[in-house]
This record gives sequence, structure tokens and C-alpha cells, in this order.
Amino acid sequence: MKNFGEVFKSFRESKNMSLREVAGDDSSASQISRFERGKTALNAETFYHCLHAMNISMYEFENKYNEYNHIDSIIYDTKISDDYLEGNISKLTAILNNELKSDEKTAKLNSIAIKIRIYMCDNSKKVHEKDIEYLSDYLFSVDDWGRYEIWLFSNSIFALPSKTLEVLGEEVTNSLHFHKISEDYKRKVHIVLLRIINCFLERNNLDLSLKFINYIENINVPESEMYIRIFYKYSKLVYLYRIGEISSLSELTKIVDFLEFIDCFNTVKTIKNHLDKLQICNEFL
Repeated sequence: MKNFGEVFKSFRESKNMSLREVAGDDSSASQISRFERGKTALNAETFYHCLHAMNISMYEFENKYNEYNHIDSIIYDTKISDDYLEGNISKLTAILNNELKSDEKTAKLNSIAIKIRIYMCDNSKKVHEKDIEYLSDYLFSVDDWGRYEIWLFSNSIFALPSKTLEVLGEEVTNSLHFHKISEDYKRKVHIVLLRIINCFLERNNLDLSLKFINYIENINVPESEMYIRIFYKYSKLVYLYRIGEISSLSELTKIVDFLEFIDCFNTVKTIKNHLDKLQICNEFL
């Protein structure tokens, strides 16, 4: 497994233990060295013995391993998000073409998510219905979503049929109540809920918009999560405008002014594009 030995080595060195000390009587220093360099694998019994020798639990190792490998996914996700916010279809297409070189299932799912992002930049670039079905079937097939499924769902929201979106949105919301989850996972779910709300607003499905607005309201997002709170406020104001509360436009102006003040110009551009789709932009500007 990628970086498995490197994570193991980082633990060993942090404990100031030699290869011989970690190996004990069940292995050899040379075998542990090869494992750390990715040249060979350890059987389960030997691996657990080594962890025990370092006083490291499997839970600690797994968390460290996930953090270590999460760096690549953060970079990947950030690049796609930045290219989307810039409306840079050529860069998104380059990432897509790289994914299309692989026949792996994950690469296919990634490519569909990127196609959806491209479609969101240019609505003439339709995503094939079979691709949407393939992605939806995958999400429905996974009982316990992790970071990847949240990322995949978040990037495909605006292409999913409303009923599919509602059911998957309910599932991911329920996960906040039935699992011991990290703050990072919670934050990703909050972002997903915001995107669901904005998608339903674009589709003029006000009942479902309100349903997910209420979900977030009941979560009680902490003040430290300023991004979530700002865009929850934004979504609720757009909803209020759509049901006839014209005074909400002045509050929307305050949000855009604040984002411009902190130099979030690509985000402001995205908001104005969203308002334009909602036919609010003329009144707003």
C-alpha cells in the first residue's frame, strides 16, 4: 500500500527505536527496513507485533496513514475547486484527460465528477446520462461513506436528478447523527448541504430548499466555521427572496461586499453567476 512503510517508519523514528528493537524476535531488522522502503510486506501477525513494540495502536496507525495520504487528495480537490472558480475549462479538461487514461473504477468516477464541473462552467457540455447513473449507483452501493464519497457527491450535486439528490442528501445528513465522525467530515457534510440547497434553489424547488435549510439550522454550526455560516446565510436569503421577501436583497449585498473586502473575488463571481441563474442578478446589481 502506498506510503504504508513510510508511515510506519515515521512512528519508529518518533519513538527513537532501532530497526532491531521494533523487529524483536518475530522478524529481522533487514525485513523491517525493506518494509519501510516499500520493497516487501509484513504479514498481519508481524505487523501487529511491531506496533505493539512501539506502543502504537492500530487506530493510531490508521489515522496517521489516512492523514498522510489525505494530503494528495486535498491538493487534487483544491486544484479542481480553484479551476472551477476561475471558470478555467482548459485546466479542468487537462485533469479530465489524465483520469481518462486509466481504466480503474476510481478514475472513471473522478472523470464523471470533473465532467460535471466542466458542465457547470459551460452548460453546453452535457454529461451523458449513463455517466450520471454510474456515479449514482456507486453512491447508493456504499453503506458507510468516507471522505471520497463525500467529495464525489459534493462535486456531482448539480447533475443529479432531484429525487436522487434528496435521498442521498438525507443519507449524508443522517450520518452526522449515527457515527462518531471527525470535525473535517462534519464540515464537508455542511458544504454538501449548502450545495444541495443552492441546487434546489436553481431548480425552483423551494420545498426541498427549505427542507435542507432547516437541516443546517438544526445542526447549530459553530461560529468558528465562518465559511459555512456565511453561505448558510446566503442560501437562506436567496430562499427568502424567492418566496417574496424583497428586503433580503440588501442583506445579500452585505455578504457580497464582505467577500470582496476579504478579496474572495472568484467566490463573488460564482455567487453572481448563481444569482444570474436564479434571475436575481439584475435586481441585485
